[in-house]
Formats: sequence, structure tokens, C-alpha cells
Amino acid sequence: MSGGSQVSASADETINVMPTKSFFVDMLIRDIPLERAVLDLVDNCIDGAKRLRDAGEQNYDDLKVKIEMDDQGFAIVDNCGGFSIDTAKNYAFRFGRPDRSRDTPFSIGQFGVGMKRALFKFGRSFTVLSTTANERWSVDVDVDEWEKTPSWSFSFTRHETGLSVPEEDQGTEIRVSRLRPEVSIKFGSSSFKRTLGEMLRTHQRQFIANGLSIQFEGSSLSATDLKLLTGTVSPAVDTYEDSLQGQETVMVRIVAGVGISDPQSAGWYVVCNGRVVLAADRTEETGWGQVAEQRPEIPKYHNQYARFRGVAYFDCRDAGRLPWNTTKTGIDSDNPVWRRTLERMVIMTRSVIDFLNEVDAEISTQGREGPLLKALSSGTAQQAEVLRQPRAFTPPDKTRFSAPPRRTIAYSRPLEQIEALMDHLGLNSAKAVGEETFDEAYRKIEG
Repeated sequence: MSGGSQVSASADETINVMPTKSFFVDMLIRDIPLERAVLDLVDNCIDGAKRLRDAGEQNYDDLKVKIEMDDQGFAIVDNCGGFSIDTAKNYAFRFGRPDRSRDTPFSIGQFGVGMKRALFKFGRSFTVLSTTANERWSVDVDVDEWEKTPSWSFSFTRHETGLSVPEEDQGTEIRVSRLRPEVSIKFGSSSFKRTLGEMLRTHQRQFIANGLSIQFEGSSLSATDLKLLTGTVSPAVDTYEDSLQGQETVMVRIVAGVGISDPQSAGWYVVCNGRVVLAADRTEETGWGQVAEQRPEIPKYHNQYARFRGVAYFDCRDAGRLPWNTTKTGIDSDNPVWRRTLERMVIMTRSVIDFLNEVDAEISTQGREGPLLKALSSGTAQQAEVLRQPRAFTPPDKTRFSAPPRRTIAYSRPLEQIEALMDHLGLNSAKAVGEETFDEAYRKIEG
């Protein structure tokens, strides 16, 4: 093999590996559903609310998020504090979260892609306007024109400092126009809007319940219920802190029990820093149908378990330790916090399932008159958020709701005699005559 000379590469001989903007944008938006992109923008509003209010207090009264959409455009406006010119310049529009970014404690918009991904997914032109206590700025982007330029930066349309803005006027406004064709169709669809409204009610339920007003399609959304029965039955509650040296502690609370029989609501709910990541999950991700040597076996879900309710809460100042994926549509199953928590969840699931199997067996032999169903019908429904005292799952005391065994008595007598007794006793049926005469005879032998 003949030798050859080596020549040092000069700057103009380096290989360009930068992606084109159009390729980058198309890849950025490809794998997130449109509904989830809207939820990401609402998450950013809620992070603003968390910066405004004490994260421990979680009182969002008087804070509002208003969402409007049709086949021509999209808008989301909040009064949740806004973000500064410095944040806009150095963090908010970056693709990904820089190492020196200013994290919001207990954030739910922590991956650094949500706002940009949503804006590019929705349309080809957008405006962002934000106002803080002392600053106001705006950015207008024509995506078609931006993709033609070599620069990856945006320019401020305006920015003002030294202002004095009252709290109720501090917030962020985002408007998107020239919608992508597929987005225009969905934003104009009443079916899509109904689905999105239910997702907002479900996934932001905890913040709505704590006072945040989310206005959509002209009305304020109510939080979905997540209730478990108490009183005659006690849900299981497990709390612990997951700590690693040098990292923020994750506070974990798991609640498992029974609610009303509703197949659509049954399953596990996973909540990270207040944001519902999984709702009514009945898959292997939360232990259903899994078989493992070191844990109890959990069957695949079927409607016999329509009363099952379980909630796993994860809270941490550093949202990066929480077990959610980047689109907040599911769990990062490799997250060590999740793996440790799942072991506890499965044990709690098994205790509730054993009870529900007993309820099912009772129904098959006694119909709907058995003591377990009577006990459940006498229970009190409570929101999962208020169940905090650690305890094991405790089924109802059957003896409190058990009636003496009963047997039917059947006999015949001449019709004229029965009618005579009906008339004498003021009754209107042969059955009533039989019951009354039996009771009278029994009273006599009791003395």
C-alpha cells in the first residue's frame, strides 16, 4: 500500500453538520399530538403562576388562562406574571434547557421544548408578548422568512423597561396565525375541541381545583373528580421520600382504594408536581398484567375492577428527577424513582383487587343485596388530594351490613278466604296478607 502525505485540515475544509431549519422544525414537531402541544403551553402558564405564588401554598385564585382557537388562528393569554427580557433572550426561546437556566421550583414545563414545539407545530407566523412587573417585550416571527436566513436567533419587536405594572396586568400572550392545513382543520373542529377540553380538565385538574381559571370555548373549565370511598372502607395511603446524595428529594405519596363503579375512570393516575401525566391507566406501565418473581401478580384489567382507583403523586423542586417523559404523555420506566415506587404500587393494587374479587363473588351468589355492596353504598366519597394519613387498605366490616338469612314461604288457600282477610286487614294483595299473618303469628310466640 503506497503511503500518502497527511495535510492538516484548515477551517474552510471542515464538514458542515448543522441541520437545515426546515428539517429541524419538521423533526421537532413530528411526534407530539396537537392536544399535547396545547397542554404544553398551559403548563408554561402554570409555571408562571407558581413563580407568582408560594409553591407550597398552591393558591391560584384570581389567576386566569384563556384559550381561543378556530380554523384561522390560535391564542392563549394569561395573567400569570410573564417572563423577563433576560429570560426571553437567554432561555425561553432556546431549543432545550441551558445548563445555567433559572429553574422554577416544582416546575411542570421543565424540558425546554414545549413553547417552541407548539408554536412551530401550529402555524407559520406567531407573536409572543410578555409583561412583568417592570418590563414589556414582544417577538413577531414569520417562520417562512426565518427559515431562509442563516441566523438561528429571533429579534425583539419591542422591549420596554422601568415600568410599574400592577399584578393583574402581568402575563403572557401568544398568538399563532397562518395555521398549518392539518392544524386549521382540527382547530375548527367541535369534536377536537371537546376532546381537548376534557384533557385540560383531567391533566390540569389539581391546579383548577386550587383556584386557577382555565377559560376555553367561552366558559371556565371545572376540574374532573378523582374520589375514593372512605368511612366504611379505608383507602391505602403510603408516603415516603426518595433521596439521593447531592440531589433534590422526591416526595412520593401513593393512594389506592375503591370508588364508584366506572370503567372509564378506573385505573392508576400519576401526578408529577401537580400535573396529571397518566389518567385511568390500566396497562403494564402501572403494573396491570405484569408477572414478576419479586412482586405479587396483577391480572390484566377487566371491568370486574371498575371500582379501582389509584394515584401516585411525585413532587420535587427539581422537576428533572420526576419520572415523566419529555412530552408528559407517559412514564420514563427506567427512572429509578419510578421503579422503586412501582414496587409499592403493585402491592397496594393487589390488596384492593383481592377485595374486588370478593365483591364479585358476592354478587354472583347474592346479587346486589350482599353486605359488601351495602357497605360501599354507605361510604363517603373524598377527593384523593385530602387522603394523606398513612394506612393499609381496610375492607368493610361485613357483619355491620349483614342481614339474617331469608327464605321464601309459598302456600295456597281458598280465594274467598284470602279476599276476606284482605278486606279485614285493609291490604291489597295476597302477598301482603301472607306477610301480615306470618308477622302476627310470630309476635304471638314471642310473647
